[in-house]
Formats: sequence, structure tokens, C-alpha cells
Amino acid sequence: MFGRNIKELRTERNMSQKVLAEKIGVSQGAVYFWEKEINEPTAGYIVKLATLFGVSTDELLSYEVKKDRKENTKRGEMLAMFDKLSDAQQTLLISTAKELLHK
Repeated sequence: MFGRNIKELRTERNMSQKVLAEKIGVSQGAVYFWEKEINEPTAGYIVKLATLFGVSTDELLSYEVKKDRKENTKRGEMLAMFDKLSDAQQTLLISTAKELLHK
């Protein structure tokens, strides 16, 4: 179940195991083992995966991942990009978003 969810979320984003591994700081082999349910990630990596994919940890660990995840997918992509920005860039992005919301 968990491995299938990781693979499904990863492939929906056209992401290879190698790219996923790089994004969360593990080896490609670790992702392979998780998807094959040979090993399970630690709690810290479960949180990183959920954040990256824009889903809750409950959903990631569940038997059935919700089928309607377009909004969560966008949120996960935005969070992943936001985390790569400097503090100044993050502040600018937040300010710009606030301006857009007030228009």
C-alpha cells in the first residue's frame, strides 16, 4: 500500500526514482526498496515525501490515495520550490502573493 502510493504519486509528476531520491536526500535504491515495500522510510522521510507530494502523511500511508489530488499536487510543487528560495526571495514571494489576493 505505502510503496504503491509513493510510486503512484511519483509517476503522476513524471518524476524518476533518482529525481525523487535527490529531492528528499536519499539514494535511488532507498526509493526502489520503499516502492517494492522491502523497507520503509523513517518518520522524517515520510514527512518529506508528504510535503513534496502535497498530501498528508495519513493519505501517504493509507490503503487508498485520494484520486482527486490536483490541488494538492500544485501545493506540493509550490512548497518544494518555496523551500529552495532564499529568505529574501521567500519574503518577496509572500509579499507578492498578498498583493495578488487583495486585487
